[in-house]
Amino acid sequence: MGIFSARKLSFTCILSISLLSQGVGQSLVMDDSIAEFPPQMNEVFPEPPGGAVGFKNWIISNYKVPTVAKKAKVSGRLIINFKVERDGKLSDFQITRDIGYHTGEALIELIRKSSPWKPGYQNGRAVKCGYTYPLLFRNGNLKLDIDTKRQR
Repeated sequence: MGIFSARKLSFTCILSISLLSQGVGQSLVMDDSIAEFPPQMNEVFPEPPGGAVGFKNWIISNYKVPTVAKKAKVSGRLIINFKVERDGKLSDFQITRDIGYHTGEALIELIRKSSPWKPGYQNGRAVKCGYTYPLLFRNGNLKLDIDTKRQR
């Protein structure tokens, strides 16, 4: 049996978008139904209301850095993973990298308030997608694009 005779299709794609480098990882995964391996896969990634830039701006304007994090002048990267369901609703929120001081809980609380997204599609079918979003902090505040320097 060759790789093209696989009965169940599963794949991962990485896409970048964050508050700093516009980097967000996404992965599309087919549900448990059986699908033939198509010669060409057509994927459409899930999209937040207002697009990636709109979502970033919404996070920036609505995220409230916890007082204890500001006082501690926390720095680091906070990473959240969640699922975009076939109907565009968000679920399964998990902080995969936490910097403490209730920053993760505040991010989950905010993203739960997001309007439904446009779902991801694979070969014309809506699919459940995993989504990763990082937030970067410097000295107790969100680190924004203006603060970044790109290295080659």
